[in-house]
Amino acid sequence: MSFSIGQRLYQNKYILEQELGRGGFGTTYKATDTVLNQTVVIKTLNDALSQELNFASYQHQFHAEAKRLAKCVHPNIVRVSDFFTDDNIPCIVMDYVPGRTLDTLVVPGRPLPEGLALHYIQQVGEAVHTVHQNGLLHRDIKPQNLILREGTQQVVLIDFGIAREFTPGKTQAHTHLVSEGYAPIEQYLPQAKRSAATDIYGLAATLYTLLTGQLPIAAPLRDRHPLPEPRQLQPSISTAANRAVMQGMAMEPQHRPAQVGVWLALLPEAGNRLVAPAASHPISQVPTAVVAPARQSAAVSQARASTVAHALPAQERRTNGRQSGRQSSGPWLPLLVLFGISLLLGLGYVWQDLFRAPSVDERPSDGSEEVDEQTPSDNMIPPNPTTIKNHIENSPVEFSSSKTKVSGKVTEASIRENAEAQNNGVRAKIEWDDNVTSTILFQKNSRVRVWEEGVEYGGNWSWSSTEILRVDMDQGAQYTFQPQ
Repeated sequence: MSFSIGQRLYQNKYILEQELGRGGFGTTYKATDTVLNQTVVIKTLNDALSQELNFASYQHQFHAEAKRLAKCVHPNIVRVSDFFTDDNIPCIVMDYVPGRTLDTLVVPGRPLPEGLALHYIQQVGEAVHTVHQNGLLHRDIKPQNLILREGTQQVVLIDFGIAREFTPGKTQAHTHLVSEGYAPIEQYLPQAKRSAATDIYGLAATLYTLLTGQLPIAAPLRDRHPLPEPRQLQPSISTAANRAVMQGMAMEPQHRPAQVGVWLALLPEAGNRLVAPAASHPISQVPTAVVAPARQSAAVSQARASTVAHALPAQERRTNGRQSGRQSSGPWLPLLVLFGISLLLGLGYVWQDLFRAPSVDERPSDGSEEVDEQTPSDNMIPPNPTTIKNHIENSPVEFSSSKTKVSGKVTEASIRENAEAQNNGVRAKIEWDDNVTSTILFQKNSRVRVWEEGVEYGGNWSWSSTEILRVDMDQGAQYTFQPQ
């Protein structure tokens, strides 16, 4: 039996509104939860499977996997909220995620900028790590199964239709369902060892498409048609990103990184320019079911050695740092505190002596006035937004980081005073020599917001005594605005 649009399920709790997709394993519907008045997604087993002799086994596996997926709680994984059976057909209820799948954002000849592609794939990698921690393989990672949540830069992993539990190193049966270009060679084999390397191939192949705008060559054909490296198709791709893709797409599973965290550590910093994307959406738009920071750090640390710690999100690195500090303090902590207080008191007396006002006896005896040759502080704040606007208007700009240096020019500058507080300040548009455009907002609290290729970043600006306006991004990159 198959469902029909408008049909009511599970004692009239859900109404089917629209069929979203149909594959070899399942059918997906957009539906309305009449109790909560919310839009949801309902996934069922494909009606064709009901004709097979082992349909009862499919039902049991479908139910068991629904339970496991419900435990995969992560901001970048679609949330499972309910499970029921209607007319002997099992159904999984999931959150409806409005937005576009990544395959609609990438067209031949117009791939994503590397920084944006890395920002997306990092989120997906962390989601897949959580899936593996719960003993599952996704086995269908591809741009079509990644939704960019509407109005944000958050990517959500969906469609666990062919997900399977796995025991590392154990030979198990694979289904015949594959996505050509994104499925590794072992998924074409009826019997093969299941491991995290299967999903790592899907992650690397997805990044291949995002960076090049092209579908990778299907694994069974690669012995006759070698896979072109990403840099052969897009020379601007960094060497590190190119290497990570090719290692993740190694033909033999044992030649790929063994864990997602290890593969993520091969990736360059998220973006050739700015390396720490700030939150690009309000907190209210983030799903409420999130992993506690301490637990998330522990999970990721199991998958990554200390040599790859830089691949952890910034929040996790900070959490790890605090935890290790507490564990190693021991009985020395009180002595260190006393030593620090004594040191600060000593420095305070020295500071007071150096900068106190001179007495009458200490002033020049020849009657001349002492000349103050002190220059302005390097962090001196200019008097008003007009000063900044006039300074940066049409000025040359240089961007520099540990990876690259790019020149550009400010083409527009304006003062915004009547918008929301977070949007007030001096806004400027920068055209870079590599044909990238950035928008930067200088705020009164010495903070900046930068938007580039759809991603928002944060940093601080300062005004030097040589009238050079400098922006230090939160993770080390720097803008320098030269005076005219």
